[in-house]
Amino acid sequence: MNRTWRYLLGLFLLSLAVRLGVALLIRRPGYMDAAYYAAGAVRLAQSGGLSEPFIWNYLDDPTGIPHPGFLYWMPFPSLLAAPLAALFPDSFFTLQLPFALLSALLPLVAFGLAWEVTGRRRTAWLAGLLTLFSGFFFPYWTLPETFVPFALFGSLALWLAGCRMQDARRRMQDTGRWLLVGLLVGLAHLTRTDGILLLPVVILPLLVRPKSRTAHPAPRLVIGHWSLVIGHCSFLILGYLLVMSPWFLRNLSVIGTPLSPAGAKTLWLTTYDDLFCYNCDLSLRSYLAWGWGNVLHSKLWAAWVNFERFLAEDCLIFLCPFALVGLYRLRRHFPFALSTIYLLLVYLAHSLAFTFPGPRGGFFHASAAVLPFLFAAGVEGLEAAVGWAARRRRWSLRQAQTTFVTAAVVGAVALSAYATAQKLLTWREADAAYPEIGQWLMWQGAGNATVMIANPPAFWYHTGHPAVVVPNEGVETLLDVCGRYGVSYLVLDPNCPAPLRALYEGRIVSSRLAPVATFEEGLVVMWRIEQ
Repeated sequence: MNRTWRYLLGLFLLSLAVRLGVALLIRRPGYMDAAYYAAGAVRLAQSGGLSEPFIWNYLDDPTGIPHPGFLYWMPFPSLLAAPLAALFPDSFFTLQLPFALLSALLPLVAFGLAWEVTGRRRTAWLAGLLTLFSGFFFPYWTLPETFVPFALFGSLALWLAGCRMQDARRRMQDTGRWLLVGLLVGLAHLTRTDGILLLPVVILPLLVRPKSRTAHPAPRLVIGHWSLVIGHCSFLILGYLLVMSPWFLRNLSVIGTPLSPAGAKTLWLTTYDDLFCYNCDLSLRSYLAWGWGNVLHSKLWAAWVNFERFLAEDCLIFLCPFALVGLYRLRRHFPFALSTIYLLLVYLAHSLAFTFPGPRGGFFHASAAVLPFLFAAGVEGLEAAVGWAARRRRWSLRQAQTTFVTAAVVGAVALSAYATAQKLLTWREADAAYPEIGQWLMWQGAGNATVMIANPPAFWYHTGHPAVVVPNEGVETLLDVCGRYGVSYLVLDPNCPAPLRALYEGRIVSSRLAPVATFEEGLVVMWRIEQ
């Protein structure tokens, strides 16, 4: 085993140990996304197939419970966790194991990228360590969620697609590589809906070629060789379809279209809470009726929030100027050019198109695919800045590099520890009343009752009860929903929708809502629905 492979093995083992340590601290899904995929894995393990015994939004107008699942979010995280859910049905830790394993590979991607473009061991190690201790992403890597698979598949697709530009003699010969890129893009799309945005980006290397034989040639558009371009595009699309065509066929069989149109309705949201609306008219007409002033203001707000999140979450706050310098210095390395194009694309998509879901986590999730590139570029920019400062101030270059590299790692570790401590505290308290509510229902002989609650996936995961989400509308609409889906109980907590605040606080009553219990010192209130 040569030295490079020993480095990679050491980094992998270190990463795996850290990830498993974090996974041990997370005992339950702490928010809806994680609960959704955990519930999906358990449902698959119970032979429930790709159906959902809960309704968490009304965008696809579900006809009943259970109903076809994964029509808004994609299924891969649940598919990945399902075998562990079958073997260890009551362990959230085991659901995290495949994600811990995959996340231990991500620092190796950053190590490899930095090694490829610099050939410096110190740079590669620092890029790998920053990816391991990745600040606000750190507590999410082991969760049964989209973060890890999307980051790994997306970054590898961008790297493999772009690296062909570094060897012009082989770029038009390696059909197997384009097939693999297509497979990776397909897996990324099967993980996240916006994974489709990778497809036009990874096609770009097939449309450009070097204009010279320099070490790092700048790309230009292809004029000839269209037969080869079409051939390699065909292998790329073939790889993508090998992964996605079964999913397209499944959707065709259950909803009549290859992809669900439910997610596209979020283009017309005028507030994030309308994602949970039951009777809202989410259409271009209703969106334009909102007014151009509101539309423009919302786009600018989303762009600013996503930019702030990029600085804090993707660049670890302190790394941003160095990442920009590094991306400029590495602009002729096509994998980094592709990652920059992809980053701009998802930034625009989650600011100008999906204006409300984007700042609430969509951009955070989608940007995970460029983290290895940002950290490798950040290290390159940091070392360039230190070298420049050392020459001007007559520092010892080696001592300065050691100091700043150590500071960067310490800063990343500290930020990761802070983010993890904050999230662990929040996640431990989230949905804490749900098991107690499940016990109460069992004592009342309502073991199969359907419950309307804030987090239906988590409620089903903890109790096994069918559940529907509380709509972001008033009491009359709420009762209509209860009648349609056979809801027996309503549960509200302090985060209830604004139209139901008066009901939660007891300022209004309904003859069809009978208060029956409270939990968590009165903060969680339950009503029985009188049909």
